[in-house]
Amino acid sequence: MTATAEFMNPTPPAAEPVRMVDGGRMIVRGAQRLVGVSLTIAALALWMVPGSSWENDVMLFKLILSLTAVIAGLGLVSSSAKPRTPEVEIDTIRREVRLVRRQRGVVPEVLQSCGFAQLARAEHEGSVVRLWDHAGKFLAEVSLTDRSALSSLVAGLRDAGKLA
Repeated sequence: MTATAEFMNPTPPAAEPVRMVDGGRMIVRGAQRLVGVSLTIAALALWMVPGSSWENDVMLFKLILSLTAVIAGLGLVSSSAKPRTPEVEIDTIRREVRLVRRQRGVVPEVLQSCGFAQLARAEHEGSVVRLWDHAGKFLAEVSLTDRSALSSLVAGLRDAGKLA
């Protein structure tokens, strides 16, 4: 658990949806990979085609076209990588739950933030706490082994009226 002061932008908008049930993001990533690999193969095949012209002006055009296709293809393949899964941050002092995506060299991005009072519901079973956001969508499942952290979280949820 972390306690941070984020006073400049209390509720930053999410750059992308946290979850997509229909698999749309996976299909887009697959299409990006397919187009990227196709561009790279087409750039290499441009030089292997039998009967192609070897004149100077055509060679320069083929070189520029193949370099552009390889750069675009490699860019599409590298951008189609699966994004890191978001981490759940529970701030018992500010009484909120945040989904944060951390990436190397980039400031952590808050995908979703929900206060304890705005949660639709919460369930507590043993050391596992399940949380749903204000719209009723599943937000997070947290398994805490630290007893003091678990008791602090459960107390905060009880104070907000989300646990009986």
